Amino acid sequence: MKTLKTFMLLFGILLGSTTFYSCLDTDDSYSEFWKDKKQAIVTVKPLTDNTYYMQLNDSITLFPTNSYVPENLKEIRAYVILRESDKVVSDYDKAVEVIRMDTLLTKEIAPDLGAENDSYYGTDMLALSGASNWFPGGAWIEDGYVTFDFLVNKGEKHFLNLVQTNSADPYELEFRHRAENGDYTYQPLPGLVSFKLDKLPSTEGKTVKLKIKYKSFAINDYRTIELDYKSKE
Repeated sequence: MKTLKTFMLLFGILLGSTTFYSCLDTDDSYSEFWKDKKQAIVTVKPLTDNTYYMQLNDSITLFPTNSYVPENLKEIRAYVILRESDKVVSDYDKAVEVIRMDTLLTKEIAPDLGAENDSYYGTDMLALSGASNWFPGGAWIEDGYVTFDFLVNKGEKHFLNLVQTNSADPYELEFRHRAENGDYTYQPLPGLVSFKLDKLPSTEGKTVKLKIKYKSFAINDYRTIELDYKSKE
């Protein structure tokens, strides 16, 4: 769906751990440092306990040439800042140097709890970013994950889940938000979250519409978006 992007500041939060690889002392060094960098959202794919590659989208793979290994290496979505390398790596599309990696909150589809859905998963509002740097509308599917670029009101804790609530249509889901310790500061807090879609039934090579309902700030009511979805086989 997307290629590597030239670097621009990403405002907001990434819901995971953060690793920096550089200390920049001056504005000049800052500008020079970012000159040849690119940013992307990827899936980290472990090969062994201390080696991995990254899936950029449904077709392009990236192999890190430097020694950085994420802590507690596992398959997870991540925001990365990269420098493309001239090195040739067999079996992968591009060689890259990882400059920074922020892991995203990455979850499975949550079970339907019936009458307890509202109390457990919440009914608090959120917004999908219309000005998303990643995809128009703030929601997209790639590599078997749906990712949301969203905003919530600032609060201490936010629980986010993707719930399968319609047994008659397995491709109808709800993006749920439960805020705790107050969610009414009216100060937008941006974030990114990904959900793995492997629990959905196979689309058998066809592209179907994945319907996702969420409670929207914009209309103070529920809104449904539709995304094209083809399962990984």
